[in-house]
Amino acid sequence: MFSDLSVLQQFVYFTFIISLFSMIAGSIFFFNQKSELPKSYRPAAILGGVICLVAGMTYYFMKDLYLANALAGVNDFPTEYRYIDWIITVPLMLIKFPTLLGLGKRGQQFMLKLILASVAMLVTAFIGEVNFGNAAIHYGFYGVSCAFWFLIIFSLKSALSSLPPTITEAKRISIRRMFLFILIGWTIYPLGYLAPTFGLEGDYRELVYNIGDIINKVGLGLAVIAGGYRESKEVA
Repeated sequence: MFSDLSVLQQFVYFTFIISLFSMIAGSIFFFNQKSELPKSYRPAAILGGVICLVAGMTYYFMKDLYLANALAGVNDFPTEYRYIDWIITVPLMLIKFPTLLGLGKRGQQFMLKLILASVAMLVTAFIGEVNFGNAAIHYGFYGVSCAFWFLIIFSLKSALSSLPPTITEAKRISIRRMFLFILIGWTIYPLGYLAPTFGLEGDYRELVYNIGDIINKVGLGLAVIAGGYRESKEVA
């Protein structure tokens, strides 16, 4: 069966499998470790488990859809499934920031702003991505989506620059590392979006997206866990 696939398709399918296993392992680990963390870290750890659980379920379906289309020689990809995943998991990833920081009413407003910006970013990206044949729509909505991403970065950066003195050093370090995933780790996705523009097969885009999901979904959760471990040692 796999001999009917190109080397690239075999490799991409392999990354779908690795992504599935990574999400399952991440979900189990984050749920299991929450009880070992300080109370202020536990909601963020639970969010990490939920994110990986949702992603794992979508990867279970995406890997089969990708394989079936590749074997049939159909140039079609599980884009709808991927955006269903992201429309759920991306806001949850951002909610980790106000959840970890608290900040009372200000934190609730911050959370709402991040949720709305992330949903707008994904909706505009999806519209652009499924309209590759229309350059104005494809690149226009790409630009709008990137603008919302920059708004998210600016909002997080502003929050980081005005943290209250009650925030522990361990939590500051954890938040800064989480921010780097949004600032640097998320650059993977715009690159994947533009892959077909440079004449690359759509399979390269799927490869980039799969790797990006592993790095960002699992990595962001690990940043929370590491921060919780650090704070537990400081308190002890």
